Amino acid sequence: MQKVATKLRGLRLARQRRGLSIGQLAELTGLRRETITDLEHGRGVPQPYALARLATALGACPADLYDTPTRRAD
Repeated sequence: MQKVATKLRGLRLARQRRGLSIGQLAELTGLRRETITDLEHGRGVPQPYALARLATALGACPADLYDTPTRRAD
């Protein structure tokens, strides 16, 4: 079975909204900087433990890290 890379489009947005660098997020989560960079760029498959750590550090739910919020037309 082939693994398909998944780009976590919401990860970068959530990180930037909180004013965190990749290095700072790595320190908060215990994940390697390279892992976070790879996930933001769609290289690799996110592991459940990594998603949980990222979501907790960013105050988000794991599903939010996959998608960017859509704008509503008011």
